[in-house]
Amino acid sequence: MKAIQEYLKHKPCLRGQILDRGELKRVAQACGLTPQQARLELKELGFVLTRNNHGLTIWKSQQDEKPTKRWAQ
Repeated sequence: MKAIQEYLKHKPCLRGQILDRGELKRVAQACGLTPQQARLELKELGFVLTRNNHGLTIWKSQQDEKPTKRWAQ
């Protein structure tokens, strides 16, 4: 689990969310893990598998959740 934590520290663009396919494979390869092992470690780190607004499967960090503002229409 330490490998993914260290990798994410140095990649600010990946801290909040990681695409399940291509980005996850790159993270796993950089850490010397299989994609399945990387998924397990992301779960242990508090990431949740969800879909974004475009329908893509992403791993999203729960600790980075910020309430969104709703603008009056």
